[in-house]
Amino acid sequence: MTPPSSAMNMLLLPQMRCSLAPELRQSLMLLQMTTADLFSYLQEFELDNPLIQLEWITQGGNRKRDAGWLAESAGLAGHRTEQESLEQALLAQIRLSDAPGEAKRAAAFLAGSLNESGYLEIGLDDAAACTGLATSVVEAGLRLLHALEPAGVAAASMKECLMLQASRDSFAPKFVIELIQWHLGDVAKGRWKAIGKALGAGELEIERAVRYLRGLHPRPGLPYGESGVSYAIPEIKLRRIEGGAGFAVRVASPFQISFHASVLDTGAESRQWRDWVAAKRKEAAQLEGMLRFRKSALASVTAAIAAHQQRFLDEGDSAIRPLKLEQIAADTGYHLSTVSRAVRGKYVDTPFGVLPMHRFFSASLGGDGGEAVSSRAVKHRIRALIAGENKQRPFTDADLAARLREEGVTVSRRTVAKYREEERIMPSAFRALTL
Repeated sequence: MTPPSSAMNMLLLPQMRCSLAPELRQSLMLLQMTTADLFSYLQEFELDNPLIQLEWITQGGNRKRDAGWLAESAGLAGHRTEQESLEQALLAQIRLSDAPGEAKRAAAFLAGSLNESGYLEIGLDDAAACTGLATSVVEAGLRLLHALEPAGVAAASMKECLMLQASRDSFAPKFVIELIQWHLGDVAKGRWKAIGKALGAGELEIERAVRYLRGLHPRPGLPYGESGVSYAIPEIKLRRIEGGAGFAVRVASPFQISFHASVLDTGAESRQWRDWVAAKRKEAAQLEGMLRFRKSALASVTAAIAAHQQRFLDEGDSAIRPLKLEQIAADTGYHLSTVSRAVRGKYVDTPFGVLPMHRFFSASLGGDGGEAVSSRAVKHRIRALIAGENKQRPFTDADLAARLREEGVTVSRRTVAKYREEERIMPSAFRALTL
């Protein structure tokens, strides 16, 4: 007899699950699409359903059936970037290398782990675990990358990046390595006498080394880019209301879709034909409803954003307010995920240019008096401070943090460095004018 303690009992317990209707899932899928992706989707839909007709509308109001009018109909030229990416450039060199096969495999993996500046974003132990190669082999792959062009690629830090460039150059002036290793801070602050005294070097030697140092590239990957075709199509337009405050929102896709419900009526249909036509009419009606939902959601979300960011729309980045997706969800009544789908990949035509919708959102930083300050406004102020600095003695990140604190914005030196990097502004040592 089985003891009671080991008996197995089956129980039915109630459980609640949230399940989206297929139509709603399709509506959210359409909402998330960019304008170009939506057009591609509708093209495929049109091929399968003779009740709908898709046309692009050109700037002159003419209708075209050719998707090649994409950029013109949007009022913008799509830009094609054929530029070779950093990874592609490195892989081409790796293939021509006479290094061992495993080292080339490790180098290829590391080449795909570089950020846009050309720095390595993965540790060697992690790379070894991912590739199944020994750490010593990954190190050999890293040495191979360090020997390729552009010089300084695959470094772990800016100092290492500069060291790699200078150490490979047989014409590098004396004391450059020492400047990079020990005196970057002194270079930024123009402490030439202190550098000369520490290195036992003359003024001309220090001047030559500093000039050379400032000619190096702390971000060797930036000149490279991704290849492909990219279109920025503003499906939403914001225009100031004449004689009043606020902005009017108009969602105007650069294409038109027509529904012809009676196009298949012949008067002598078979039962099978009538069932097929009814199914196609139902599909067309559902698509029409999904497109109305997409247009309504885009209009509501954009209107809520414009209400929060009126000063930004009038004055630019310096006046942007902190704004999160959660605030727009609360204002519109949409779920947070729906707002996220509406914002993703969308562009807005504003009175001062076409902007990605995510540009209107910004994190919050603390200010004096409890007033929140947006991170984008802080970045704008950092850029303005650097633009007005004395180029003989440029602001360090600590200087910028102190200036911001004087203006009522509490921000750390590390945060300033992070924002400066995101704005692609060089460190102070590379912003200084020549001696």
